[in-house]
Amino acid sequence: MKIMPHFGALRENEAAFDVAVASITSGDNEWGRAILAALRDHICSTGEQKSVQWLLPKVLEILEARKSCTPMPLSHVR
Repeated sequence: MKIMPHFGALRENEAAFDVAVASITSGDNEWGRAILAALRDHICSTGEQKSVQWLLPKVLEILEARKSCTPMPLSHVR
């Protein structure tokens, strides 16, 4: 059973982002995208400024890239 990471301020959100990227990198794309979508929703709903500024653009970039058939290399993220 997979447990969704905790979200909160920037530090917790960065940890959740790292879990999502690791999941995608290891081939579990669906779980990684689910984490990123939940993280996006959390950041947008709370408006936590540092996460909006520093993390949300990366989350949106990966989610957008994962919509297409061409996988996005994650090595340049972070």
